Amino acid sequence: MRTPQADRDATGTRRSQQQNECQFDRIKALEPARRIKSEAGVTEIWDENDQQFQCAGVVIMRHTIKQQGLLLPSYSNTPKFIYVDQGRGFHGAAIPGCPETFQSSGQNSRDRRESSEDQHQKDQQQKVRQVREGDVVALPAGVADWFYNNGDSPLVLVQLLDTSNAANQLDQDFRKFFLAGNPQQELQSQRSSNQRGQHEGESRRGQQERYRNLFGGFDERLLAEAFNVDTKLVRRMRNENDNRGIIVQVQHELQVVSPQESREEEEREREHQRRQGGGSNGLEESFCTARLKHNINNPEDADVFNPQAGRLTTVNSLNLPILRHIQLSAQRGVLYPVSFSIQHSSKTSIPRLPYTLLMQFC
Repeated sequence: MRTPQADRDATGTRRSQQQNECQFDRIKALEPARRIKSEAGVTEIWDENDQQFQCAGVVIMRHTIKQQGLLLPSYSNTPKFIYVDQGRGFHGAAIPGCPETFQSSGQNSRDRRESSEDQHQKDQQQKVRQVREGDVVALPAGVADWFYNNGDSPLVLVQLLDTSNAANQLDQDFRKFFLAGNPQQELQSQRSSNQRGQHEGESRRGQQERYRNLFGGFDERLLAEAFNVDTKLVRRMRNENDNRGIIVQVQHELQVVSPQESREEEEREREHQRRQGGGSNGLEESFCTARLKHNINNPEDADVFNPQAGRLTTVNSLNLPILRHIQLSAQRGVLYPVSFSIQHSSKTSIPRLPYTLLMQFC
């Protein structure tokens, strides 16, 4: 069995090899190469075959989710780093092997006398987190998650997939496995399509445009027996005739089991994090209770500040310990309006840039 230290060493070796092979005189700003529409939003993916992304060993995508839109649950073969660029919503993560610690009351408001029967029908889930603009969310490989927009504006998520991480043991491709819906084929990695030759390219032509969710690969009778349900429900789970994509519209507001967080509690949590400095108290947080998000939008948390230039805020394993396992960090920079001298002593005004997000490898 591989140890976490062995995985970190393997990841570091792979990245150092990539950095030695790739030298750039200039980094280019790129636009998304693929745009995939769904019922309640759009997914944009940058060209993973671009040399910059290949050398960094990452894949970048952006989800724009409309109001009451749900990004269907999925997991990938790589760690994920997600930045909430705009909006607010719910984020759910299902960590394998961890208990479902959030439960509904299980009582029917129309007939509380049947509460004993309702005990068997409680809604159980792992923790659902509220996310807002400026949050970063870190997820290890294999953790299924979803997002729901319960705000008044689009929820925009910028997602980084670390394909160079040791958790991705097959190749440099990313693979997404959806637990619901009928995802589009274009969502899968196209990095290796240019490397495997013409023969495999021809074999892919016969594939359907949609590759179905995870349940589509199992026999109906096997699923019915495993989940103890009828085949009609299994066909709904497989969802083979659904053409809505990976972001679907929720007809009625999504209800989740989650305590309401007051503004006072939010401020206390932020102040607690500042006092602790992100350090542990001697007891390592367990994987099931690990914090998965941290907000880098608060000016008071800036690590570097210049009133004429701007501020820089860093999130790393000190203020978000889960990053120790996935070996990523991020910096957010805000540049203020400023004038500077260029040749011939002319003055040029620089407009305010809302943010610059830099992903770093630890």
